[in-house]
Amino acid sequence: MKLYVAACSISMIAFISFVEAQAPKREDVPKYLKALQSSQNAKDRAVAASMLGKRGAINVKDVEEAIEPLKKTLEKDVDASVRKAAATAIGSIAPKPDETIPLLIESLKKDKSSDVKLAIVETLGRYGADAKPALPAIRDYAKDFDKKSKEAQLVRTATMAISGKKK
Repeated sequence: MKLYVAACSISMIAFISFVEAQAPKREDVPKYLKALQSSQNAKDRAVAASMLGKRGAINVKDVEEAIEPLKKTLEKDVDASVRKAAATAIGSIAPKPDETIPLLIESLKKDKSSDVKLAIVETLGRYGADAKPALPAIRDYAKDFDKKSKEAQLVRTATMAISGKKK
């Protein structure tokens, strides 16, 4: 038993080290925030959003000033890949549910891109029970999917995470 616990601890340490190696450093946050807000290149804005999300997954305090710009990016960026990256970053950071979930629900209803909507659904799933108000919007979005599609599976997974139901 002790060996199993030690192996799990080592595995968790290795995983955390891997995540930290993939994430930008705290001192890089201003650079990515500036790129998110001002780059003319959509790919650069998407990378910036992704990097902010990765840093926020490690330490939310490091990216607090990026939360509102990420929300604004999700709402207003013209490029779907940037909005998708912003939705994913918000899911990684998981800012205050009472301030974020209504925005995610509204974006799910309004966005035209299926990729963005799927990222929003996945993000809502990360909020768990706090995202219960999103269930009607998620179900409405998913009603046209083939039940065996990858999209439907992702929606089911998020819905179960939100509702607390198991398969």
